[in-house]
Amino acid sequence: MHAKARSVLVVGSGLAGLTCAAELAASGRDALVVSPGRAGRDGATHRVHALAPWILLTAPWVRGDSPTRFFDDLKRRGLGLERSGLAEVLADSSHAAALRLIEDLDLEPMDAEPVTLAGDELPRGLRCLPRNRHIMLAPALTHCAAVGVRVRERTLVFGLLIGEDRVVGAVVVDRDGGGVSSIEAEAVVLACGGGGAVFPVTTSPRWCRGTGLALASAAAVLLHRPGLAQALPVTATPPLFFPSSAALVHGRIEIGSRALPADRDVEATTVAIAGAARAGTPALFEPIAETASILPARVRASAAFKQSGRIPLTVALHHCIGGVAIDTWGRTSLPGLYACGEAAGGVQGQRRTMGTGLLEAAVFGRRAAQAIIRDQKEYGPRSERNRRAAVPGLPFEPAAIEHRLDELLGPLVVLRPPDEVESAVRELRAWPLGDFEPSLADEASAFAGIRRQAALAMLGAFREDRSADAPGAPPAGSGEGRWTTSA
Repeated sequence: MHAKARSVLVVGSGLAGLTCAAELAASGRDALVVSPGRAGRDGATHRVHALAPWILLTAPWVRGDSPTRFFDDLKRRGLGLERSGLAEVLADSSHAAALRLIEDLDLEPMDAEPVTLAGDELPRGLRCLPRNRHIMLAPALTHCAAVGVRVRERTLVFGLLIGEDRVVGAVVVDRDGGGVSSIEAEAVVLACGGGGAVFPVTTSPRWCRGTGLALASAAAVLLHRPGLAQALPVTATPPLFFPSSAALVHGRIEIGSRALPADRDVEATTVAIAGAARAGTPALFEPIAETASILPARVRASAAFKQSGRIPLTVALHHCIGGVAIDTWGRTSLPGLYACGEAAGGVQGQRRTMGTGLLEAAVFGRRAAQAIIRDQKEYGPRSERNRRAAVPGLPFEPAAIEHRLDELLGPLVVLRPPDEVESAVRELRAWPLGDFEPSLADEASAFAGIRRQAALAMLGAFREDRSADAPGAPPAGSGEGRWTTSA
């Protein structure tokens, strides 16, 4: 069954996808956004305000700061693991993009001036909240509807349609029982978030299970360091909350009977808590009085905090820094396929600067749309020859592999002993798969296939993405490889 052709198919309805689609529709293009869940609630954007006490926008704001200084700091943290040109675009665009986001999403700054973030010399963090406590992307959804963006909910994209020389659409499964079908398009945009939910403990929604990585790797599209990711300490009891960097680094954290040093940073704190989790040792956080007030209200109201003034912590995968390789306009190595937001990799390198996720999504979502508008002028007639579906392998027993992925990946959120990673890769590669048959594919097998494919992409890049690649990191073979953490 083939749906009516659309000019552009945007996979994902987070900030990146909605920004891209709105730009396309405003320019007269026919844009269709597909979401596996509810539009505006399928990506990490929706969780930003729920995860932390505020929304953070990091950009040059004050006299004496500049895009050049911001870019220098991004490069310093990146340690050479970013893609050429992308950090420059973010640095140059961040101030204007932040102002536009405040207006477009109806955000209200909490402070008269930006605050200085850990690791920065200048105040760059502007803390904001939705003015009317609305759902973060409600204004963006309203704007998309006004400019004619089409939205199709509860539709999971799990494969790409590839013609003789370019992408020509996608393979989808209707989660309401409509079966498998295809959507034809002149271009496809992967705006489906990162791979946080590949792992069992994550701050990401369940839809962010590496769809971009899975689709791109199944189609042999170039990836950029897919193992690079950021982990954060969070409350151990769902829903997971990030206490904020200031509260974490100044508060007291006990692991067993040992207190962590007072001069630690968020990265050292994350690694220590990850080690405790692997050993089965509880990590307890006691905020100091000066920072207790900035904890999320539900944390302050929790039974554990009320009884003892301490909060159990764990670590969660938060943001994927690697992903589908793009140029500065969101183009991938496959003509007709674009990526933006967390699905794309390489804007930042070894250490991601906090407060830049929304800016990346908005900046590169808009640039991808502008590239499509220009590129479509050069598109030739779509060839029907040699058309194929590039679909991740669909595992037999999808429930069993979902459970096994939880067991394999749970201990590898931060610390990644080489032998465990290699063992996990071998087992996942050997898992029995079925051939793609539209009549046999269903929602469960598609979800499991995406997660397995994304996990293999992330773990298979272990040697490439280890901290041992970065200057000053543990020597190769030390067993101390790990995901990168926050700046």
